[in-house]
Amino acid sequence: MIKRLFAKHPVLTTAGALALGSLGIGTALWACADTSCYPGWQLGALEYDCAGRALISPGNDTRINMVMLMQSVQPGATLPAAAKIDPNDPQFGKVFLSWEGLRASLWPEPEVAEPEYDEKKCTEAEAGSGDFLEALTADKGVPAGERAALTALRATAGCHEGEWNDAAIASKQGGAFLAYLKAADAFHKADYAAAEAGFAALEKAGNPWIVETARYMPIRTGLRRAAATSLDEWGDFAGPDKVDRAALSAAAKAIDAYLAAYPKGRYAASAQGLKRRVAWMGGDIDTLVGTYEAMLKATPASSVAAAQLAEEIDRKLLDREDAAAVVAKQGKAPLLLALADMKKMRPVYDGPAVGLSAADLAAHKPLLASYPDLYGLLEATRITYAGENAKPILALLPDAAKAQGMTPLAFSRQFVRGQALSALRDPNEAGFWRELIGAASPFHQRPLAELGLALRWQKDGRVDQVFDPGSPVQEQSIREVLLQTVASPAILRASAEDASRSGHERDVARFSLLHKDLTRGAFADFTRDVALVPGEANSDGGLWGFAQQDKVPVGLFTKGQWSDGFACPAIAQTAATLARNPADQRARLCLGDFWRLNGFDGFALHTPGDGANVLGKGTDLFPGKSSYRDAIYAAIIADKAAPADLRAYALYRAVRCYAPAGYNGCAGPARSTAELEAAQAPLAVRKGWYDELKKRYPQSQWAKALRFYW
Repeated sequence: MIKRLFAKHPVLTTAGALALGSLGIGTALWACADTSCYPGWQLGALEYDCAGRALISPGNDTRINMVMLMQSVQPGATLPAAAKIDPNDPQFGKVFLSWEGLRASLWPEPEVAEPEYDEKKCTEAEAGSGDFLEALTADKGVPAGERAALTALRATAGCHEGEWNDAAIASKQGGAFLAYLKAADAFHKADYAAAEAGFAALEKAGNPWIVETARYMPIRTGLRRAAATSLDEWGDFAGPDKVDRAALSAAAKAIDAYLAAYPKGRYAASAQGLKRRVAWMGGDIDTLVGTYEAMLKATPASSVAAAQLAEEIDRKLLDREDAAAVVAKQGKAPLLLALADMKKMRPVYDGPAVGLSAADLAAHKPLLASYPDLYGLLEATRITYAGENAKPILALLPDAAKAQGMTPLAFSRQFVRGQALSALRDPNEAGFWRELIGAASPFHQRPLAELGLALRWQKDGRVDQVFDPGSPVQEQSIREVLLQTVASPAILRASAEDASRSGHERDVARFSLLHKDLTRGAFADFTRDVALVPGEANSDGGLWGFAQQDKVPVGLFTKGQWSDGFACPAIAQTAATLARNPADQRARLCLGDFWRLNGFDGFALHTPGDGANVLGKGTDLFPGKSSYRDAIYAAIIADKAAPADLRAYALYRAVRCYAPAGYNGCAGPARSTAELEAAQAPLAVRKGWYDELKKRYPQSQWAKALRFYW
């Protein structure tokens, strides 16, 4: 989070950044602790958003768009039965998804233990070792003793030093395996001339595995030789102009020769794939585009190969700034063109709101003629994000919200129609979202449609309908955002007691209710509401990863820390005192200590982003205005008649609010540098507090304990 703040506020000092930790903590319920990525909780995103959505859109990771498009154009492709919460980003719920989360959901991989580092182990030798040893074991022409020696030598291929122990290998077949190891060693050491000569000499060896592998390895050798001159100082590809053309041509010929000899060989799939590398390194974009277009249609969308293809196309083609232009020039790749156009819609710095103009998109219409639904989505999406009149979208995307078994493309079309209805404030918008919820797939589609309905109800002041029995808004993460932001006390109490909801959601309701009771001065309510906390409630879960934790620390309100030197009772008793007399100074100081001792400084419940169409940005139905502990100290300091021990403690705590960074850590979360600066007391005022404590109350334990001011 700090990284993002510096990007927005480059003048911040280190101390300022530390103080703005409260800004990060303010969104801690839904912000990643180690990244600046968090969901926007709105229907769409024009700029790239790490929290993607289950529709083909400009803000998505292009790889997500690609997989969804493959699922849409391939006959018989189906979506999984249900979405899974991304373990790396549980704040996304089932509404949002990252590329990594989508991969893990569709193609989970078993956890692999980290290999132990062994500086004596030759890592270059590991790849292909199994094939070599299998062929060696199967070759009866290699004596047992030679087989053992060759097995030991295989573990050094690529890192071999010294002699090769040729004397120990006397048989003809053993000699062929040894020659292979020498050629492989040269390959890994970038001695390409020796590698080429070595593999060429083996093309008539007696062992079929060696012969085939020796025909395949010139492909790899040629590509490595070609790439050796094409890397920049950072190790990135510097472009086709830097490629060794002779070596690349040799690799291309080696591919053809291998496939002619082994059309269904052990390495045939690899050789076919390396044709794409030859085209990419050689700058043959037309061939690359044509190949990728065909593969988008032919690679099963349900296979992990689809994910690998998406990553390759994104890296090798669509990551180019001129991707839309080069794909359009090729003229026969509508799927790739649609993906490139969708990405090009993202705004550019100091450019128009949408990076793809209506004229540029219209010029591509003939190229997309075979996919009219896809072109219609592109048109409607451009209108949506350009902020133009949304009415034409309703004609471009006819209502089909009730259609069952929607592909991602079909769902995307309906969802953008829903966005248009929202922009037009159409009275039928809520009904449309209800119908779409009923037809959408549980795999991220339905939760996203539920967000549309929740946002409409929020705008209409009907948040309570989200929580009605039988509400179609079932997605927990949506409900939890509303519980923390705009829910009324009645909604929070009902949710806390709703046995049909998950324990986590009920705890979020309890926590939000009790937190707001105290910060907004509803002390009498707190004394009653605290009874909602179950006896086994968690109290040690911490506050930073609130929404990402299995346990919500609602037990802090019943089992928290009350005192560490200034005598205070449990928070329930303090609240009861304040309910009788909100101005009771000792009780107010104890309330401040409760916040301080239990980690609430700088903490806030979910803080919604900017914009009227953001979940949680509606009218707050919980009465009162939040107050923080710096206000407690300021009021008691201003009362010259306050009891000496209380006023001395208030002065001590007011000064300590600025330790150690010199920024007020007792003013609650700040959402901007302006808010942060507005909460600061001038240095002269802080010095005045310090001096008054030392001069007026010199014998108090607080004057004796305070050695500095910040």
